[in-house]
Amino acid sequence: MLCIMSSMRFMITEAQRLAEHNLKTLSENDYPGRGIVLGRFDQDHWGGLYWIMGRSPNSRNRCLRYEDEILRTEPADPALVEDPSLILYNAIKRWDKTLVVSNGSQTDVIVESLKKGKNLAEGMECQYHEPDEPNFTPRISGLLDFRKATPQLWLSSLRKSQIVNSESDHAIYHYRQFAEGFGVGLTTYLHNGSPLPTYDRPPMILPLLGNLEEIVEQYWQCLQSEHLISLAGFQIDAGSLEQEMQIINCYEPKSY
Repeated sequence: MLCIMSSMRFMITEAQRLAEHNLKTLSENDYPGRGIVLGRFDQDHWGGLYWIMGRSPNSRNRCLRYEDEILRTEPADPALVEDPSLILYNAIKRWDKTLVVSNGSQTDVIVESLKKGKNLAEGMECQYHEPDEPNFTPRISGLLDFRKATPQLWLSSLRKSQIVNSESDHAIYHYRQFAEGFGVGLTTYLHNGSPLPTYDRPPMILPLLGNLEEIVEQYWQCLQSEHLISLAGFQIDAGSLEQEMQIINCYEPKSY
């Protein structure tokens, strides 16, 4: 028993080291693009983060809005929208005892597949990376699932295949147990560039320490660059399933 406990302490310490290293690396990256982090805050609370970045005027003309348990991207100024196809979507949606988060229209696809009894991997079976040549942005998605006694996490990244041009490689990550104070995250890009290099690595272990407000502020400061547009942090009580959402927007929506 003593040997097992010592091993667990070592694993947590190593995870803490990796989490801090990855957070520092993220803070030094001026363009990771859109990002998802899911994890466990403490014994009772789970949640994560979703953020958007942009370089073009069309991509930067956005904000996040939360209404009726749906977090969506909206134009900050509707008059300036050039092409809404890949920039306006439901980013977070609740269904039953699940929460889905993604960087595109696949949020709705995943929710509909869950209603049919499918899991995240099955729900993404007919989905592909974004058709935004030359970047071919990956579709990143996450699922918080409270339908079992122990909440479970899923992350997914659909990346352009390096072998078959018309195909996407589906990377699925499933976490059946999770430690408090940690999250796992995916971004769309490795860093800035032209074209933008796809994030093609396993999810990053990241810290989720403190209350929701503290976590949101920490990542807002961490991600600071001229490209950061909006960030949302969300928290769910594993028992009551009550949800809290906090949003920081660079641009507030205009109405006409």
